[in-house]
Amino acid sequence: MDSRAKSSLASFLGIVLSILVAFIIAIILIFSFSKDPGKTLYWYFFGPFTNPFVFGNMLESAIPLLFTGLGMAVAFKSGVTNLGGEGQIFAGAIMAVILGILLPNLPGGVGIATLLLGGAIVGSLMAGLSGFLRMAWGVSDLLTTYLISTGMVYVINYLILGPLRDPAQITIQSLSIPAAYMLPRLLPPSYLHSGLLLGLAAAVFIWFLIYRTHLGYELRVAGSNRQFGRYGGIEVRQYLVLPMLISGALIGLGGAVQVVGRYGSCFSDLTAGLGWNGIAVALIARSNPLGVIPAALFYAYLDAGAKSAMINSDITYEIASIISAVIFYLVTAEAAVAFIRRRLGK
Repeated sequence: MDSRAKSSLASFLGIVLSILVAFIIAIILIFSFSKDPGKTLYWYFFGPFTNPFVFGNMLESAIPLLFTGLGMAVAFKSGVTNLGGEGQIFAGAIMAVILGILLPNLPGGVGIATLLLGGAIVGSLMAGLSGFLRMAWGVSDLLTTYLISTGMVYVINYLILGPLRDPAQITIQSLSIPAAYMLPRLLPPSYLHSGLLLGLAAAVFIWFLIYRTHLGYELRVAGSNRQFGRYGGIEVRQYLVLPMLISGALIGLGGAVQVVGRYGSCFSDLTAGLGWNGIAVALIARSNPLGVIPAALFYAYLDAGAKSAMINSDITYEIASIISAVIFYLVTAEAAVAFIRRRLGK
C-alpha cells in the first residue's frame, strides 16, 4: 500500500472513529435529558426514515449543502479562502427572484435555466472580485470574501423588506417567481425536488474537472504549492481568481435552486447558516467533490433526527440541536485538524 492510500485510509478511519465517539456522547446526553431515552433514541436515529414525507424533506435539506459544500471544496483544493458563502448563496437566491419578476413569460425550461444561470453568475462575480483583489494587490481573500458577503446580506434584506416585498403576503417575503419556473417535485407530498439531481450532477462534474482534466491538475498543483507550480510553468496568478469564480458560481447556483426548487420567493435571511455549514461539509469531505454528497446527507440526517426527536419525544428542539451540534462539530473538528496538518506539512 503506497503512502497516498495509507493517508486516505487513515483519513477515513479518523472520520469513522470521530463519528462513533460523537454518537456515544449523543447517547449519553439523551440519557441525561430524556425521561424515556429509548423512545428518544429511536426517533432521533430512525425518525428521518419513518415515512416518505420526513425522508423526502431530509433529502431536500441536503440540496443547498451540496452546492455550498462543492463551492468550498473547490476553494480549499485551490489554496484560496472563501468565507463569503452566506452572501453568495443569498445573492444567488435574490437574483433568481429578480429575473423571475423581470422575465415572466419565458418557456418553463428556459426560464428555469435563466434563473439558475443568473444565480450562478452573481455568486461567481462576488467571489471572483475577492480573487481579483488578491491577485492585483495582495488583499487577503479571507477578509474580502467575508466583508463583501456581509454587506450583500444587508442589501438583499433591504430589497426584500422594501422594493421587492410582496404586499399581498402576511409574511415578509419578496414577490414570487412564475409557477412555470418551479422545478418538479420528486417525492410528494415532501418538498424534495429535482434540484437534488442537479446537485449530484454538479458533484460528478466538479470531481471530473478537478481530477481528470489538465485544468484541474494545474488547479491542484497551484493550491498545494504555488512556488512549485510556478517553476513548473503554471501561471499561478490566474488560480487566485479562477477557483473563486467556480466556487462562487456553485454557491450562487445553490441559492437559485432554493428559489426555483422549494420557495418560489425570497425571505429575509432565507439562506442563513448555509454558507458556514458548507465549509464544515467540505472539511468532512476532505475537499473531495464526491465526498461532499455523503457529508451533506449526514448533516441533513442529523438535523432531521433532531426535529423528529423534538416532535415525538420529551426533549426540546434546543437539546436535540445541541446533540446534533456535538456530533457534527466533533466530526468537523477531526476533519479540520487533518486539513491544518496537511497545510502545515506543505
